[in-house]
Amino acid sequence: MASTIKIVCVSDTHNDDCASKIPDGDIFIHAGDMTDFGTLEELQKAYNWIISLPHRTKIVVAGNHDFGLDSNHPGFLPETVELFTSDAARAAGINYINRNVQTFTNYTANSANEPELRVYGNPCQPEFIGKPYAFIYRPYPSDTSTKAWETAPTHDDNVHIWVMHSPPLNRLDSINKKYKELGLTGCEVQAKKIATAKPLLCVFGHYHFSRGVERVKWEKDGDGIEKSEILSMSAERQLEEGGTGPASVSEFDFTDLEVGRETIFVNAAWKTMDKTPGAATNDPIIITLTL
Repeated sequence: MASTIKIVCVSDTHNDDCASKIPDGDIFIHAGDMTDFGTLEELQKAYNWIISLPHRTKIVVAGNHDFGLDSNHPGFLPETVELFTSDAARAAGINYINRNVQTFTNYTANSANEPELRVYGNPCQPEFIGKPYAFIYRPYPSDTSTKAWETAPTHDDNVHIWVMHSPPLNRLDSINKKYKELGLTGCEVQAKKIATAKPLLCVFGHYHFSRGVERVKWEKDGDGIEKSEILSMSAERQLEEGGTGPASVSEFDFTDLEVGRETIFVNAAWKTMDKTPGAATNDPIIITLTL
């Protein structure tokens, strides 16, 4: 039986309490950088506002600023992982995902006869501007870039949603002029894995400048792209690129999505490039689709 679900996406909230600006829906996704430094105090505050949300299912992936959640980072705090994976967290609907797939059977308020929903989460990203961030690896080609995505599902795994912190190569990974000279891009390994699996939806952030939505149609035979269209572009990117892209839109209906042939990419960055307290922020992105 088909199920139509409303998914509310956000990323890069960087210590903001966003609860009052998050619309209701079936599934809430936070794609990382809940905090600035991943301290216990910061992550506790993020946890508090996320559990207060009404969504039955809440998907959480860490980001490069969430130091306390990375077991390989000097700032690792085991108690923060315990916080997001506790019985209390699960009872409040939080599902913390770190390089694995989770399967959901009761993910909306009307949970009778719903098809399984399979979600993959991965917080890892290429090294970013030379700083000792969390969940980082040497950019492709490198052994660490390959290892970071070795758990990624294939097409046969039938995973509907991928939640990452960082974008795949060439998918809403443009950066503003200030950082362009550093050669920052999304990950090529990640892009190849997604092209093989062809999920319905990929949600990420990290590159605040490219907040937006892109619809990709894959080649009928193979992993190439037949067509791609950016449907929403951040005001910042529009301004820098001369107003040539689409307007910044926050709500989309993709109930006509062709399963196995199309993927929606969502860069759901809450913060703009101006992360100072009180600066203007982006709206959550709302995606409606049918499983």
